Amino acid sequence: MSGSAHFILVVGDDDFLVDREARSRFESLSANVEDEMSREIIDGTATKVAEVESVMSAFLSATRTVSLFGGKKYVWLRNLNWLADGVIRVKSADSGDVPAKKGKGRAAPKKDILEDSVDKIAEEFAASDPASLCVVISVVRPDKRRTPCKKLLKIGELVSVASMNDSEELIFTLEKAARDLGATIDEDAARLLVGKVNGHMRMTFSELEKLACYVGRGGAIDAETVMKLVPVFGSGDFFEPVEFFFNGDLAGTLAALRRFFFNNTSARPLLSALQNRNRLLIQLRALVDSGDANLNFRGTISKSAIEAAGTRYGGLFGGNDEKSSLNLFSQNAWYVGEKVAGTTLKNKSVTLKRLIDWQLDFVRAFEELISRPGEDEAVMRELAARCLGK
Repeated sequence: MSGSAHFILVVGDDDFLVDREARSRFESLSANVEDEMSREIIDGTATKVAEVESVMSAFLSATRTVSLFGGKKYVWLRNLNWLADGVIRVKSADSGDVPAKKGKGRAAPKKDILEDSVDKIAEEFAASDPASLCVVISVVRPDKRRTPCKKLLKIGELVSVASMNDSEELIFTLEKAARDLGATIDEDAARLLVGKVNGHMRMTFSELEKLACYVGRGGAIDAETVMKLVPVFGSGDFFEPVEFFFNGDLAGTLAALRRFFFNNTSARPLLSALQNRNRLLIQLRALVDSGDANLNFRGTISKSAIEAAGTRYGGLFGGNDEKSSLNLFSQNAWYVGEKVAGTTLKNKSVTLKRLIDWQLDFVRAFEELISRPGEDEAVMRELAARCLGK
């Protein structure tokens, strides 16, 4: 890789994050350009050979056309998708456009057009003057097994956008994005934000922008702000009181219960959510107390530790792979280690005995819901006070 900064290749697995990073780079590089004719964005999306050829024609025309008033030219080849493991259609004389298939015959045209296109990009890179041209190319899910992709990854400066399946990379990215917006977000708030929007990347960053506007330049986004301002996406309304409860926040739980019962009359789904979370916490605390899993400095349990414990004890659950709160190892290891454990077990006062007492209190609340019809909010408020009150 030459390391030249005038050809920048942005690659990653998430289309939103790749596009966001590429746009940021392009706008930063061309920030001082007064002539808009010196900035061009070419849509790189193609599903047919003819479309690939059209994209390349537009790209080469943009890179070789000098700005009307001189100066440096900036080109963004956006969302180049035909190097992913997808379908490019090739021309058939008999039946028109048909999907390319593996094997002899139809694989060859597909390979030829893609390799030829990458070769043209490489030639343009070699012949271009860094003082007069800057190119950003964004590629989502490149198939690195294929020769054209291997060639492209060696051109210019490679920028890899981290996969958001990595929890640490996700938190780091959110913290950096908050700084770019002129604010800060602490780790607990970042994790809560991701949980409230159910891991939806586009909404995560949209909500982060809203939060940054709310706290203002130089402001700090904390968990309480996230809880108040970010709506729940993709999960039930009971998310908020459950999170406050397992954070040990009595005042927050009571306020969340008031909001919950403004639109709901039954406490059953809320109580069920509390029981399910607590069952997982009992199992997690047992693993920590036995030394089979350790809480790290953030109060969370690593995915690898939970998977190792699953190898050791998973057979005790009868080998049932159906997802259930009764079986810790049927859950997503990252979720229970980071989200469930990290929310509660970092509080040393939450012992195994206390978790079992909570579970018994949930049973008591269930019995009271039956014996006191129409008093669901009162029963749940009393439950919160018993479990979290000093």
